[in-house]
Amino acid sequence: MGIKVKSVECIPDATKNITLTKKVIPAPSLHPLNKNQCSGLKEERIYESKEEYPSKWITWRTGAGVKDGKHMTFLTIYISPTRYKPLENVIEYASHMKIKIFYEKTPFSLSADEYDFLLISPPSYKKIMQKFIEHKEKYGIKSIWVSTQQIYKGSYFPVQGRDKAEKIKYFIKDAIEQWGIKYVLLVGGIGRVPTRKIYTYEGSEEYFLSDLYYADVFYPDGSFSSWDSNGNSYFGEYNHSGNNDVMDLYPDVYVGRLACRSILEVSLVINKIISYEDMAKGDWFKRMIVVGGDSFNDSVWGTDYYEGEITVEKSLEYMQNFTPVRILGSDGSLSTENIINEFNEGAGFIDFEGHGNYLSWATHPPHDYNTWIGLSVSDLYDIHNKEKLPIVIFGGCHISELGRFYECLSWRVVRKADGGAIASIGFTSLSWGADDDVNGNGKPDIIEYASGYIDTLFFKKYGKEGIDVLGMAFGDAIAEYLNTCPVEWNNAFLDIWDCKTVSSWILYGDPSLKIGGYGEGSGN
Repeated sequence: MGIKVKSVECIPDATKNITLTKKVIPAPSLHPLNKNQCSGLKEERIYESKEEYPSKWITWRTGAGVKDGKHMTFLTIYISPTRYKPLENVIEYASHMKIKIFYEKTPFSLSADEYDFLLISPPSYKKIMQKFIEHKEKYGIKSIWVSTQQIYKGSYFPVQGRDKAEKIKYFIKDAIEQWGIKYVLLVGGIGRVPTRKIYTYEGSEEYFLSDLYYADVFYPDGSFSSWDSNGNSYFGEYNHSGNNDVMDLYPDVYVGRLACRSILEVSLVINKIISYEDMAKGDWFKRMIVVGGDSFNDSVWGTDYYEGEITVEKSLEYMQNFTPVRILGSDGSLSTENIINEFNEGAGFIDFEGHGNYLSWATHPPHDYNTWIGLSVSDLYDIHNKEKLPIVIFGGCHISELGRFYECLSWRVVRKADGGAIASIGFTSLSWGADDDVNGNGKPDIIEYASGYIDTLFFKKYGKEGIDVLGMAFGDAIAEYLNTCPVEWNNAFLDIWDCKTVSSWILYGDPSLKIGGYGEGSGN
């Protein structure tokens, strides 16, 4: 980090034109994963335009973040070698391009290393937090606990910020710069440790809650990323009443949350984490359960993809050392009973890909879009996998939603006694899935964009790249998503979905968790 990219120039070679005999069809819109079916093709007025699309040969953006635990500046250049002239129905293309990057170094640097792990909670959780710190330091993770009241009163650093959430974010910034913090655990529901309302409006819901707000601390030049660049106190605005904020979005620190509402819940979940990291793992850990079906009726595009099944198969592709346990709509194994039975056998990971709301996850058998099969909060009473705790990925809308009176499924499975999960990952808002194969590369768009893509990236980070720290695998998946699908803040039809995908994706769990633990047989 500390590199300022001043400009990027593109010089195409002699371009050529192709006159088309048919119009280029519009790209499909994304589908919400909330159990509501979406419509099909829309004819747009773009065909009356004289303007080329895209308007430039390249677009680019920079972001400051962490990768493999190291702070750096990311530069993403998005190249469009073809441009469409709608009114003329002509494609202009370039076979070769020269790219020039102009940059300079800034004096910003991060070198402190006093602590690795920052725990933030209400004062009443102090005793169990001290126990957790002793456990972490046993494995060489230098840890410190700070209460929310100490942050608000300025016990360590001068207080900055207009409200409690911003004061916590400024504290995290100071802790990174002066202590070298790599991981942050927020312990408490939003009534105890606040989150941030984000006003990224794609046309369906005005706002949602995000913890990425706390992780994205810096712009590439090292300045503070407030998520309120226009200063109107509506954070994370994109297409909101005509307003946009400029957010960096890349995590600068790995953040997780334990959304506990009581000391009893804190004690239960912390003890689960301690036992998970200490104990030896059996054969159960090498099992990976995947659950999927036919998410969308995609016949309008002339395809017949089983989107959930395609997504979980991509996840399995990265997990070559794990035994797959498939519960799929296409082979008749999809049932709530089978999900519960396999959950009780234990697994290292479970990947659910389909639809959701904050109390349930579900999907369809092939072509049967009126039938919903899945898992709900009431089914958790039948799950008793004891110490055989998986990391669970939920693909579906609102399944990790904060702020409800009844806690969401994604958190309930983590704070469940006598089993459940060691951590979960999901979306706090509407999430989105793509259909068709718009770029014609032979790969369904469900695994190349939005929810399905980012979920599979988590398994890529662990299974293929060997990142065995939970928060790092989670955060680096966000960074790779943004490097592949850069948010340019100038196209609310396209990159607003990417902005919402990363900012509503949340980790319920310890970001410093050693996946598989440190015990004998864990491989760590």
